[in-house]
Amino acid sequence: MRADDEKDHSPPIEKRSVPAGGGAGAAAAPALEHREAEQRLAIARGPRKKVDEGPPKPRLTSHKVRSQWFQARAAWPYREASPYVVVEARQQLQKRAAAAAGVATQPPPAPAREGAATVASGTQAHSQPGAKLAPQQQWHCIGPTNIGGRMTSIIAHPQHPDRIWAGAAGGGVWESSDAGHTWSSTWDTQTLLNIGSLAMDPKNPEVLYCGTGEANLSADSYPGIGVYWSRNAGKKWELLADARQARLPKRIGALAVDPFNSRRIFLGGVNSGIFENQDDLGGLYISEDQGKTWQRFNFISDNNYRCHSIAFHPTWEGWMYATFTEQGNKNGIWRSTDGGRTWVQLTNGLPESPRIGRTSLALCDSKPNMIYAFGADEASESRDLVLGVFRSDDGGDNWREISGNYFLSERQMSYGNAIAVSPDDPDFVVCGGVDLHRSRDGGRTWRKITFWNKERGDTTGRNPALKQDPQYAHADHHALLIPSQTPHRIYSANDGGVDVSDDGGDTWSNRSNGLAVTMYYDIDVCQSDEQIFGGGAQDNGTLITDDGKADDHREILGGDGGWMVIDPAEPSHLLCSHQFMGIYRYRHGQVQDISPPAAEKDLIWMCRITMDPSDPDRIYVGSNRVWFTDDDGDTWKVISPDLDGSPITALEVAPADSQRIYVGTENGGIFRSVNGGANWSANIAGSTLPARIITQIATDAMAADTLIVTVGLTDHSHVFRSDNGGLIWRDIDQGNLPNVPHQVVVVRPDDPKTIFVGNDLGVFVSEDDGTSWNDLSRNLPHVMVIDLVYHPHDRSLTAATYGRSLWRLKIE
Repeated sequence: MRADDEKDHSPPIEKRSVPAGGGAGAAAAPALEHREAEQRLAIARGPRKKVDEGPPKPRLTSHKVRSQWFQARAAWPYREASPYVVVEARQQLQKRAAAAAGVATQPPPAPAREGAATVASGTQAHSQPGAKLAPQQQWHCIGPTNIGGRMTSIIAHPQHPDRIWAGAAGGGVWESSDAGHTWSSTWDTQTLLNIGSLAMDPKNPEVLYCGTGEANLSADSYPGIGVYWSRNAGKKWELLADARQARLPKRIGALAVDPFNSRRIFLGGVNSGIFENQDDLGGLYISEDQGKTWQRFNFISDNNYRCHSIAFHPTWEGWMYATFTEQGNKNGIWRSTDGGRTWVQLTNGLPESPRIGRTSLALCDSKPNMIYAFGADEASESRDLVLGVFRSDDGGDNWREISGNYFLSERQMSYGNAIAVSPDDPDFVVCGGVDLHRSRDGGRTWRKITFWNKERGDTTGRNPALKQDPQYAHADHHALLIPSQTPHRIYSANDGGVDVSDDGGDTWSNRSNGLAVTMYYDIDVCQSDEQIFGGGAQDNGTLITDDGKADDHREILGGDGGWMVIDPAEPSHLLCSHQFMGIYRYRHGQVQDISPPAAEKDLIWMCRITMDPSDPDRIYVGSNRVWFTDDDGDTWKVISPDLDGSPITALEVAPADSQRIYVGTENGGIFRSVNGGANWSANIAGSTLPARIITQIATDAMAADTLIVTVGLTDHSHVFRSDNGGLIWRDIDQGNLPNVPHQVVVVRPDDPKTIFVGNDLGVFVSEDDGTSWNDLSRNLPHVMVIDLVYHPHDRSLTAATYGRSLWRLKIE
């Protein structure tokens, strides 16, 4: 250890890990004594995500690694997990809540079988936690509210273009009345917060529709449960059509209301075709009774196909267009002139149909026979390139490609694919994938109008001199909108929230303040100061705040942010990471790349990092082996074999004995070293554990042999305990915790009988060594909780969510 370190001997923080924001259910944050500017940490800004030079390279390997990372936690052996696992688990909580509410007037329950754990639940599907856990306390959002996160859809009021609604991939629906300068959540307590699309009734803007389930074909997008609607502009949402009952897709990326008949609604969905032995077909669907019943169109296929975009002709009743992919000759653009009863494939001037991938459509209100289409090239496979921008001047009879070779460097078209045309200028068109591009002359010439790698500027207000570059907008554009009342305004919903231009795309500003929808992989909280905390976020880098303010988070490392570890005694010393084992050390205002020389790094989406509680220069990193440094990352060595052929997913150095190291793997193995990594056991998971991914290992701060693990996936118990170093295991879940993936466990160091777990339903607690459990979610939005950190000095619990930023609860 360094000579200048003074060690803090207070109980160590228990750090554990993905995925939430402030909204209607958020409690007011307790007053904090925020530090003055001169007291803030001098943390250098690390490297930003790099721009790939030249034509896009194949990305199949990276995509596969990322896909496996998410699948292993939530879905394996299926391609993706059914959203109804969460639905049914939440319904079970509600039943228990109702039973708990009537306990005073009902006969006492039958005794539980010996050794069984029990769960108590309370109002609003949440529990009545024990008195020691201050039942009057509520969770409050601690940000970031100034960063944003992945948004999938956006709509505007037709007469009031400042009034907009935006859907978040994992954070619900949000409303702004001032063109995105401020936001408020309209969607906190719905069963799921995964939004795919939004639509408005053209005849009545008070009526909104929401299609759930993200349809952007990414590894970390999650399905939904059907269509919701609101009859009061988002103040209240109701489930209009349950996907399982109505046999609708679980990922609805397109919604459109017939402008001539509000009872006729069309939706487009994408799905895998098989959903845990249930039919789950993508495609085009119609409702002729305002969403109550639905019928699928089978002119593309009776089997699975995808519908990506739906557009109505604004003046010719019955005319509409849609785009499809079915991996064959029916790919492409189709038109109906009779309200959907019959359809014709449009091919004149377009590439051969099997090459046409995901395609977005845009029609101009002032010249609706002019149609633009922005398509992906199926033949480019893993490079995911642009096929072209196509234009028809005669309602779709004939087409021509209008972009030439301009889009050779654009990519990821199956993920970000959006196009919009000015309502009063048919020659003004904007489209994009990673960045945005504009033509003012109907496609004859093009100009790139946003650059994700330019300076975003200071998002905290502490450094006014660091201004946003006027051409900066976040990468990966999923929806574009040009309102009819403000034809020079462009809204973009992207992976960084909402970006807005008020001058036709010449300059941009990020309008994500208040939009608490950041998707976290991990969080850490400084043991010596709970106002210093941060973590890694999906496509928003590694974020940190050092004054605890919700609107004062900043990026200190680019890419997909991974694990962060803060030295408990020296807050200016921390480790941050990004995908593929990129690790950076921050110390005394300097930043340095200290990534281990791991040949296996391209196989590891996110690596686990932990510090030795007794010496922060001793650092352990998990790939499929354990890497170790005793000089703060200057040199590394491998201290374990490849344990079971799968990535390390949990890594614990016992605070009570730092020679005791426990490792969990994606294959469900648990391995132990009792001598600092010199020797390793065989797999000690035993037959009690379900041979599924180990998501976290936590030990008692005073007893290195006492450890608790959490397990991902479903249809088994998720929390197990050993009191003899892993030799014998006990199931302390016993089916009484929700049947959803569990991501994190924390053993309270100042009261080791208290155990916290985070899962896809929220946060749960046991105050008796796991004998019984209480739901501690209270007013948390219904979002996945992936990481928890308990702070013993302030007696607070901090939760990281995948879609609603960070939240904190005062325990006492």
